[in-house]
Amino acid sequence: MAPQLTLYTFKLSLWAGAPRLAINELDIPNVKMVEVDLSKAENFSPSYLKINPNHTVPALEIDKEGKKEYLDDTKSVIEYLDRLTGNTLSLPEKKSEIDSFLEEMHDKADVGNPLFFTSGNAEELEAKKKDIIPFLEGRIKGWESYLKETSEHADLYTNNINETKALLANYTGGNAEQMFALNKHLWEVGSKFLDTAESILTKNGGDYLFGTYSVADIHFTPYLFRNLLVRTPEQVFANRPNLKAYYDRIQARPSFKKTFQ
Repeated sequence: MAPQLTLYTFKLSLWAGAPRLAINELDIPNVKMVEVDLSKAENFSPSYLKINPNHTVPALEIDKEGKKEYLDDTKSVIEYLDRLTGNTLSLPEKKSEIDSFLEEMHDKADVGNPLFFTSGNAEELEAKKKDIIPFLEGRIKGWESYLKETSEHADLYTNNINETKALLANYTGGNAEQMFALNKHLWEVGSKFLDTAESILTKNGGDYLFGTYSVADIHFTPYLFRNLLVRTPEQVFANRPNLKAYYDRIQARPSFKKTFQ
């Protein structure tokens, strides 16, 4: 009997987009989607922390005849979904290269979220205010409500409240120069990784990162999608013609349209 799957996700989440894309690409039926509203800090609720102590999305619940287990990070969720459908996204002969690419993307090059929440100049700050301020204020209210509910995670909630208030101050009248500098550095890091992707596409000469559409493309698609939310296409694709052609092919796939449009 096939396991019952529940994916905990958030529509605007960078990395929760990857398993949603995999589910659509692999045509996995009957996956229940549970929206965890990050703008209300629901990923920090006492009940969700029992599912994913890392307080992140995605998380995958695997229910095998009442026995439940949870996967709590993007890579393990996608690996499971791929195994479930016969490893059709795996390229064993290129596993080492793909693993290295994914490790960098999910580690030092993982700049999509901080780029989203920070601004690089006064103009960008003004443009983002209407979205960022209510998002951050909603998270603070969420943590404050959980503090009243339980003392179990008090340090976690208090630290997040203080850190988010400091970020929020940049958008409500504080000196934002330090944030501008951070945003510039983050984009430099992200740009270098885009150059890495361009080099891989040039080297392999195929339609996708490692020739055949694979797990690497599943992870990289939401990464690139997020880059195009925080920077213009001209910035993302500057001197990267293969990356632009690649993204055009990715966007044309039915799985992309189901996931991101």
